[in-house]
Amino acid sequence: MNEAQLVPYIPESAPFTAEQRAWLNGFLAGVFSRTAPKPDLNHNPSPSPALEPLTILFGSQTGNAEGLAKRVAKEAGRRGFAPMVHDLARYPHANLKTEKNLVLITSTYGDGEPPDNAKAFWEFLSKGHTPPLKHLNFSVLALGDSNYDKFCACGKHFDQRLEELGAKRAHQRVDCDVDYEQPFSAWMEAALSALNPHRILRLAPDSPQATSITACSRSNPFPGRLLANRILNGSGSAKETRHFEISIENSGLTYEAGDALGVVPTNCPQLVEEIVAALGCPEDDNVRNALLHDYDITKISQPLIAAFAERTGDEPLTKLTSPHVNGELKEFLRGREVIDLLLAYPGIRWNSADFLQCLKRLQPRLYSISSSPKVHSGQVHLTVSVVRYPSLDRPRKGVCSTFLADRVCLSTPVPIFIHNNKNFRLPQDPTRPLIMLGPGTGIAPFRAFLHDRRASDAKGKAWLFFGDQHQASDFLYRDELEEFLRDGTLTRLTTAFSRDQSKKLYVQHRMIEHSAELFQWLQDGAYFYVCGDATRMARDVDTALHRIVQQVLGSADAAAEYVNALRDAKRYQRDVY
Repeated sequence: MNEAQLVPYIPESAPFTAEQRAWLNGFLAGVFSRTAPKPDLNHNPSPSPALEPLTILFGSQTGNAEGLAKRVAKEAGRRGFAPMVHDLARYPHANLKTEKNLVLITSTYGDGEPPDNAKAFWEFLSKGHTPPLKHLNFSVLALGDSNYDKFCACGKHFDQRLEELGAKRAHQRVDCDVDYEQPFSAWMEAALSALNPHRILRLAPDSPQATSITACSRSNPFPGRLLANRILNGSGSAKETRHFEISIENSGLTYEAGDALGVVPTNCPQLVEEIVAALGCPEDDNVRNALLHDYDITKISQPLIAAFAERTGDEPLTKLTSPHVNGELKEFLRGREVIDLLLAYPGIRWNSADFLQCLKRLQPRLYSISSSPKVHSGQVHLTVSVVRYPSLDRPRKGVCSTFLADRVCLSTPVPIFIHNNKNFRLPQDPTRPLIMLGPGTGIAPFRAFLHDRRASDAKGKAWLFFGDQHQASDFLYRDELEEFLRDGTLTRLTTAFSRDQSKKLYVQHRMIEHSAELFQWLQDGAYFYVCGDATRMARDVDTALHRIVQQVLGSADAAAEYVNALRDAKRYQRDVY
């Protein structure tokens, strides 16, 4: 029997947590990847060298960092490590003073904030009485989106703080943009080599562990079929919110309520033609196809600004390439797109390859799924706000929202994949109460939750806070929600329509109005969910939650401890963007 055939794999159905499975897979991969010599009865073999300990911590809002942490664990097991993966929310802080090797992978969300599961660890690490860590070797991988001002801020803060505490940086931090696969792979190779430079153990290339199974995924999306596309807003609304239904029949894709759907869009053909014309380069179908399918042709990247500054000698553009002009750069980019730069400097002639090199890759968009597989078998539903607005005398379009709304028809395939969001799940106990805050399209996962609970005949109470601009035109899924109220799936529905009175009213204001009842629901074991905008709504809701708890417990510290305990128990979950 081939040695590689002996490599075990711990299946998802095994009675272990995800972290335990990742550790066991990595550990056993390392053990079984060694070449076993034929036994020599006359020779006493020397004992195998001890495996090098490695702690892998992840801070993850939607699951990307967690997935990368598990990939590091598997690779580390092949390289002579004994890896252990920890969710930062569950990592025992006291262990830090005895760790030898550590890698930390974290995303950033909102205004440079840690993901929810990393907040408590950051508070511990940033306090003055944290013990020195001179014995620790570490490396940090930061995930982020360079379209935001505080790109990878959370990873940068962790990296700096570990150094301040005396830890030794085995390999420099790597900051990953949304297209993270290549920098992640390079960082993993370099970090593991730096942490254990003397031993590299690998699986045989034909082993089960080293062979990937082709399946529908981010890199291999399924061509879904559009079944429905309808506007949810009534007449007179300032918004365009659409309900989409997409078939996943025969795809092999599975999902749970709380997951997201990745959609791989195609750019607007009209905008592509305008860019091709403005480039002034020879007509080339390869360039046109690349602009249509592969590159972000709306957002202006820093390399593109630098390329324009170099070609034009324009002083204001040159100033924007400085790393210390964040405010001015943000103001310049507001309402501008790639086409605006091309039209503003028409005398420049581009080599198409040089131009494409300055653009970012076109990324999939993730949308919270608004259906339950228990009710909508073979389908996924989305609730999408279609982005359209004027700027600098030009109409602007959201790339993916208008792809779905305008450019997909019943015969057009929609490239899709499932993004598992294990940090946004219904409680396993169906009797637990739910408190859900989902203004606007944030209602999407809660529609899924309610359909799921009704199909499961769950007995727990459910309270939904929903808000939008006007009740008459923006009460999304009103008929369904009222039906949920009638049959008892939804216990309470509290609405906040911001423009229906002189003073704007939001869901956080409704929380305060019902503070005594809301706190009692929490005391009764309720799970608290938030979905929607991270920078404003989710922050205001979090502030309101702390205020409600503080009114009862009497101090800000006690309120913070209470909310952190909810988060640690997975009873405070957020799907924010």
